[in-house]
Amino acid sequence: MRPARLLVLALCGVLTCLFAGPVGPATAAAVERADQPSRADHLAAALRRDPVYVTDHAPRSLPPDAAARIRASVARLGVPAYVAVTPTLGLGADQPPGALTVLLRDRLGKDGIYIVVDPSGGHGEARQFGGSRRLPVDDAWWAAKFELPYDVSAVDMIGRFVDIALSGRARERRDHPGPRPKSATRRALDADDKADRRADRVEMAAFGGGAALGGLPLLGLLVARRVRRANRREGGGRRGRK
Repeated sequence: MRPARLLVLALCGVLTCLFAGPVGPATAAAVERADQPSRADHLAAALRRDPVYVTDHAPRSLPPDAAARIRASVARLGVPAYVAVTPTLGLGADQPPGALTVLLRDRLGKDGIYIVVDPSGGHGEARQFGGSRRLPVDDAWWAAKFELPYDVSAVDMIGRFVDIALSGRARERRDHPGPRPKSATRRALDADDKADRRADRVEMAAFGGGAALGGLPLLGLLVARRVRRANRREGGGRRGRK
């Protein structure tokens, strides 16, 4: 093989390695962004059939009648509402639920309130696009988050959101929230601690009672000995007087 041909082949190999190297962060980000529209398309297609979409991949987080209860809640808003209850953790830090609400509105092309929320209810967002009747959507959503525990279900989250949005006090409740209720996990841990303390008290009482019962024979011997000693003294005193 001629040297010139070998040089050409070597250069081709180097160029191939350079352009077909490992996928860098920019390429990975592009792939991740490409996956987002496909998810939005899937959810938008589901929302065209039914304005309330509830994932079937979280049966433990949602009751069987979740869709019906959410549908009844958002119907009270008096404006069109589109709800997607879907896992949000996989969206990535640069693609929050708010980005998905924008994409869904773009796909559907309809005005209304768009809600994207995780089945657990702890992560999500609500936005209103267009419409003649404006509601305090952002204030109501944040107020609901402040008033409910971290592990609340999406059903309860949306129900509280609707209540606050229609209360006329959404901004006030957002700015002045009360103490946040404990989560189910926190309540379970507190119950375990309380049970442990109760068990400790029972054990200490049993130990104290056992120690007291164990000391009764010794106490009886000491009392009997003192009584006998007192009787001997009394008997000796009588003989001395005689």
